[in-house]
Amino acid sequence: MWSWRGVSLRRELLGDRHPDVAASLNNLAFLYKSQGKYDEAEPLYQQALSLRRELLGDRHPDVADSLSNLAALYYNTQRYSEALQSIQLAIQIYEQTLGTDHPTTQNALGWLQLIQNAM
Repeated sequence: MWSWRGVSLRRELLGDRHPDVAASLNNLAFLYKSQGKYDEAEPLYQQALSLRRELLGDRHPDVADSLSNLAALYYNTQRYSEALQSIQLAIQIYEQTLGTDHPTTQNALGWLQLIQNAM
């Protein structure tokens, strides 16, 4: 189970600026989101996104994963405009890096349809 201790340990071992730290932040955010703790999840997702952008660049699939996770959180909190913006950017990255037929891209396209239907 993910916890702040896990994030702290990775930071201690790897430093603040490491992709595994971003992954840990993302995983803890996912745990909070799955528990309905959206207010706790969002800043962690944002931190993971910012760190991934800094370390990996704006066009990396891990950045798209962070955007997709934020889109799901925004969808769950009925912030559909923000969800739409995030998933559209994620799809652009997925299509460029993984291709249009990749399962991850197809999953994001499913989220896009779900968000559009909710609007």
